[in-house]
Amino acid sequence: MAEQDFITQQESQKKNDKADSPFQTVSKNVTVVGSRLRVLEERYSNIRKKNQMMDQNVLEFERDIRQEIRLLNQDLLDIKRSIGEINDNLIQMSSELSKSVKQSDFKVIEKYVDMWEPMSFVTRDELSKILKNK
Repeated sequence: MAEQDFITQQESQKKNDKADSPFQTVSKNVTVVGSRLRVLEERYSNIRKKNQMMDQNVLEFERDIRQEIRLLNQDLLDIKRSIGEINDNLIQMSSELSKSVKQSDFKVIEKYVDMWEPMSFVTRDELSKILKNK
């Protein structure tokens, strides 16, 4: 937009150059350059504001990402602890199961008990009564 104004002003300036004095020509050129400078300063200011906003957004994004990473690391440590506890429990259960009686051993003991018939054994009291009666 400023460039179009400048071109229009240059064309009108060429037409009026013959009638204008050198001071007026310089004055018009300074005015045109000043307006172009203001436009450029405004563009620069807008670009600077956008750049600052982008920097702030990047910093905020980085802060959020770091927080998320911290939380994920904490969750990962909790999961590792839980897995360690589960492993310890499994090892303990395995050792307890290895100490228990196997089914085949239990069957052998059951056969011996059936063969001996401990229910038919005499107690000391019963034996003493029997001996007294005889």
